[in-house]
Amino acid sequence: MRAILAPLMLLAALAAPHATQAQDIAWSGFATLGYAQTDDAPGRYLRWIDGNGTFNADSVAALQADWRINPRWSATVQLKAAPSEKSDDQWQLRPAWAFLAWRPDDAWLVRAGRMRLPLYMYSESLDVGVAQDMARLPVEMYSIIPSNEYNGVSIGHTRSTSLLPDGELAVEAYGGRIGTTARFWLRDGAPPQVAAGESYVSVNVTTFGLLTTLRNPRTTLRLGLHAARTARLGGERTPVDYPFVPVGPGLGYYKVSDLVPGPPMETVARIRNVITTLGVEQQLGDGWRVAAELARNQQFRTRLGSNTLGGYVTVFREMGAFTPYVSAGRLRTSSTQMERYRQLINTQLPPMIPGAAQLNAAQRIAAESIYVANQTSWTLGMAWHTPWGGSLKVEHASTRIGETTRLIDTPAGQPSPENQRFGTWRLSYSVAY
Repeated sequence: MRAILAPLMLLAALAAPHATQAQDIAWSGFATLGYAQTDDAPGRYLRWIDGNGTFNADSVAALQADWRINPRWSATVQLKAAPSEKSDDQWQLRPAWAFLAWRPDDAWLVRAGRMRLPLYMYSESLDVGVAQDMARLPVEMYSIIPSNEYNGVSIGHTRSTSLLPDGELAVEAYGGRIGTTARFWLRDGAPPQVAAGESYVSVNVTTFGLLTTLRNPRTTLRLGLHAARTARLGGERTPVDYPFVPVGPGLGYYKVSDLVPGPPMETVARIRNVITTLGVEQQLGDGWRVAAELARNQQFRTRLGSNTLGGYVTVFREMGAFTPYVSAGRLRTSSTQMERYRQLINTQLPPMIPGAAQLNAAQRIAAESIYVANQTSWTLGMAWHTPWGGSLKVEHASTRIGETTRLIDTPAGQPSPENQRFGTWRLSYSVAY
């Protein structure tokens, strides 16, 4: 945190002598208390949600300070309390925003520091429950990356346009990096060397992109092109693929580690992703509104990571203080990654072969490190903008798993979920101040 705040305070101090009016600090904050519970899920959903219920999945609180140094310079710091990215059992207080902003004129905005990745339609209000009517933004879209922040620079330009009546066109270019944690679930592990359960891998992500937004009071259209390069900490390299090692007629295994016999594995220091996002929100009149997003996440340099297509469509109807909505979401993994997952899961050596149990377990662990997801959700919910302030929301989602999904933590010894359906209930109350 000091590494982020210190340069902001230094730059602010340099800008302060040029102030033309009194400095001003505005305080604000938001919080959501959310409860979620599943019906008949084949394991924990989204890290915490099961039949016992949890407050971890949707609860969050934050305090924000906006310092107006002068008409051209400002600084923002937001501290957020939320479940830790590195533990399923702990909460963490960390800076979600910490940036210095400069407006050379009304059309340009330059920011430097920690900011929100502009990946989604609702990226800036991602944690602010009162800013959207859905109890939770659809996971089929909003689960692309392990971290939604980055440390870097953003340059934006906004101008009027005739492409829409009373419209404006905004273009934003950004770049930076973030150290974050990728979480994996190992159903059985390989005791005693590898424990079953959650596993965390520290990575460095370098990201940059270009975002174009066209809007007017009724319509918002957004197109983004984002690139990311991901490297594991400690110099550990990522395999490009796992070579097959035959041991007899119709028998063999995939070499997933240099500790087992087989040909050399090709590895790379970094993997690369290109993510294309498209979003739209449209007011239809008489209280009707529709929102939709689509994301294509393409991965290069390896066949073993994330290569997905996901999105959703949501229809809202505003009825005074109440806004009911219905949503459909879909997430699927590309055929290349899914086929390698199948091969690793289904290739099993018979127990009479020495070391078969360890090799079989290693292949399963390797399969569980591939981001595979094939699921569809239908959601029905309602938001009530209460007369005493805040939003009370209730939602039920019916999720159908196709071949499998990495968003379920399968209990040890149980088969991976396949062709199953389960429900998720959510109840939350959000405030902003």
